[in-house]
Amino acid sequence: MNPSNPLPETFETEIEKLVYGGSGLGRFRGKVVFVPYSAPGDRLLVRTVQEKKNFIRAEIEKILVPAPCRVEPACPYFGSCGGCHWQHLEYPRQVEAKLRILEEICRHRLPQTRDIPIRMKACTQPMGYRSRARLQVRDSESRRTLGFYRAGSHSVEDIASCPLLRPPLNRALQSLRNFKSDTDIETDMHEIDIVGSHEEDRWTATPVRSNDTLKRAHSGDRRITAPTEVLLKRKVGGFLYSVAASVFFQANDFMVSDLVQLVRELADDTGHKAAADLFSGVGLFSIPLASEFKSMIAVEDFPAASRLCRENASAAAVDSLRTVCSDVERWLESETSGKMTDYDLILLDPPRSGAGTGVMGKIRSLAPKTILYVSCDPQTLCRDLSCIPPEEYRIERIEGLDMFPQTYHFETVVRLGRR
Repeated sequence: MNPSNPLPETFETEIEKLVYGGSGLGRFRGKVVFVPYSAPGDRLLVRTVQEKKNFIRAEIEKILVPAPCRVEPACPYFGSCGGCHWQHLEYPRQVEAKLRILEEICRHRLPQTRDIPIRMKACTQPMGYRSRARLQVRDSESRRTLGFYRAGSHSVEDIASCPLLRPPLNRALQSLRNFKSDTDIETDMHEIDIVGSHEEDRWTATPVRSNDTLKRAHSGDRRITAPTEVLLKRKVGGFLYSVAASVFFQANDFMVSDLVQLVRELADDTGHKAAADLFSGVGLFSIPLASEFKSMIAVEDFPAASRLCRENASAAAVDSLRTVCSDVERWLESETSGKMTDYDLILLDPPRSGAGTGVMGKIRSLAPKTILYVSCDPQTLCRDLSCIPPEEYRIERIEGLDMFPQTYHFETVVRLGRR
């Protein structure tokens, strides 16, 4: 901040593009300005929220000239609910922005990708696509507040329905709003995971356990022992999966088959001996891939997910798949120390926080013929891939899929081949 030339409380800026995180980017006095809920081409009067040495955060005071790509948001809670970021944009412009963001991040963080074409596949149904969600719950003596966090806040926006959710989940919203339990497990409930099945037209839910609650459960405290979870059936690409509310499964009903098909395509010519699926969940990728390899291992550290993976493989009569319930880095450590298997393929689909340098270093030590990395965060994806020297592995394909319309999030699949 320059004391002799203080930043005015309000100023005008024109939005050039959208950036990862959801904001539009403008400029003022040589500084970058980040403005949420803006659109490329907007001419705005904005109000300063925060000024740093190299950038300014601002909010829209008035739209002076709206961008041509602006549309009326479908949701009455948009702008207050923090679940969506881009409902004010035409959907094709959202897809274009995600492609440019993925290109920019990859080109900057991984210079070897500058000559690789990158694509972003649009979702066929950009509304009403989510089959799972995490709800925030706040109970008082008079009422229950149920919804999602407000933008930039830990207060909860109370919502009656969400246009991103599939019909079973909007029914779940209504039912959970009216349901209150006197059991101990519900007393301190602040979050609920819900999942729906379009195939069965029903839903189920489970409370999200805090770290303290999980420690009590591990120590055998019976007061917080939950009943056996309800399982739902999901069909993806000819395979039937049992899923539960507490176990991760891809949320976009209309894109999950495209994601699985892309992974199968990128794994097609990797060899047919041994493969490993790390962070395997319930076997979304490893079950369809298992028939292509003599040996397939699915490694998952969450016991409920590993158990469902084993049961799903059995139901699909997939005999070549072996499930291992273990921390991924610990399992890789045992594999690298013994070096008993030469892997044609290692596939990983870690959480948003990424795999981490330890995991990536051990994958490099195993020297598989091909690495497939599935990611929902391009920043942690590029951080992890930077652990693999380009003189050892060549990045061959980068494919984006818009699994999260109306938000800035998207899925990326990267294939690396050993040189």
